[in-house]
Amino acid sequence: MFTAIFLSLFFAAWLILGFLPWLAFSVATRGNAGLGMLPLCLLTAVIAGLAVPLLGKDDGAGIWFSMLAALVAPTLLMAARRFALPARHPRVTPAETK
Repeated sequence: MFTAIFLSLFFAAWLILGFLPWLAFSVATRGNAGLGMLPLCLLTAVIAGLAVPLLGKDDGAGIWFSMLAALVAPTLLMAARRFALPARHPRVTPAETK
């Protein structure tokens, strides 16, 4: 029972840390982060957080490294989305619709 509580707290912390980069990017771009990126950021945070103990760092420092990885991985994902090439279709401005 204590193991389940312990693991659920880890998953909750990783999910919260994965939500923060998406929230910051969404606020900074006035909602242009994309709702489809939210589950991807959360999944990336959980995978990055799980990767640290699976790769061998399972001591006290590994806890902090997993939290850092759960924050950095979605941040890099959102940065890659921000600096990716734009779509090939031209954007329609309000002046062109008149």
